[in-house]
Amino acid sequence: MLQPGVVLFDQLSDEAKSRATHDFIDFYLRKYSTKSLEILTDYPIQYEIEQVNHDIQQNSNFHPDQLRDYLYQNDGELFDRIISSLDQSFMENGVMTDQSYDEWYQKKYDEISKGL
Repeated sequence: MLQPGVVLFDQLSDEAKSRATHDFIDFYLRKYSTKSLEILTDYPIQYEIEQVNHDIQQNSNFHPDQLRDYLYQNDGELFDRIISSLDQSFMENGVMTDQSYDEWYQKKYDEISKGL
């Protein structure tokens, strides 16, 4: 059971989902630029990732802010499904509860590194 004021992505208000999605798009673009998205392949979101990556490639000439806005407008539902599949908790304002997306990703990466 989640703490009071802590919810899953699908339970967020539209405004909070927008914040969480914008934050995730920023994170995703940073990871995409360094070709570091391998942790996301552990989740059942391959179609969504392929579509988003295709759109990033097709619009690589956009200014970073334009690309972010384009992705939010055109791939927002794909990002919603990606974020939802990560099963992370959020405060009601759309911010992850215990960590940032970068911290979450690094923790997942470190867990794999220990197992090798």
